Amino acid sequence: MNAEFDYQWKNLPSPDIEYTENRTNEFLKFTKLDPLDSVTAKYCLDAGCGNGRYTYAMQKLGAIRVDSFDISSEAIDRCRKVNPCAIVLNLMEVDKSLFPVYDFILCWGVLNHIENPREGFKKVASLIKPQGGYLHIMVYHRDTQKQYEADRYRWSDMTTEERLRLCDEKVRNFGGTVHGWFDALNPKYNHSFTVPEITKWFEEEGFTGIRVISKYNININGWKGQER
Repeated sequence: MNAEFDYQWKNLPSPDIEYTENRTNEFLKFTKLDPLDSVTAKYCLDAGCGNGRYTYAMQKLGAIRVDSFDISSEAIDRCRKVNPCAIVLNLMEVDKSLFPVYDFILCWGVLNHIENPREGFKKVASLIKPQGGYLHIMVYHRDTQKQYEADRYRWSDMTTEERLRLCDEKVRNFGGTVHGWFDALNPKYNHSFTVPEITKWFEEEGFTGIRVISKYNININGWKGQER
């Protein structure tokens, strides 16, 4: 699957992924967390970091350290501009014994693109500090994916040039960027979920204080430890 993402990160720049103050503002908007409570002076993980735009945001918010990994070597090449220690790693190959526990983990737009999202969630959740850590994920909502289904169905039969023309057409008709549309249409797996389904995942892994921040894409976080 990494080759599917490598092209995107190597060839499709976008203002939406540049390392600017906008990334910090986005992070605060979609997590709705107090950075002093969740990120500042904390150990953080960007699980499936892409080019590290939110690694950058967490650094700017004062994290002690942000670890970053992604399946795409091209994405990691870019992430290393802000985090030289970023590594190429498949989420499903995460070995808990080789990782520290984290105060905060971000897994944004990753679980919907792997074969077994529930097992991926379990792996990420296992790296959270057992008493006093936050996990925030974003996954696709089942009710918002119909607009992509027809294009995803024919995507595999299209040439790269045809794919780029389709993304250009989407930008003209609906806005966004070529990078963003390519990201939405290209992955092999595009699982989608309901809010109760994802809330149950958090509950099953021992999280409390579970908050749904937005529902177009499901942005949701929870606290590991005693009820707050």
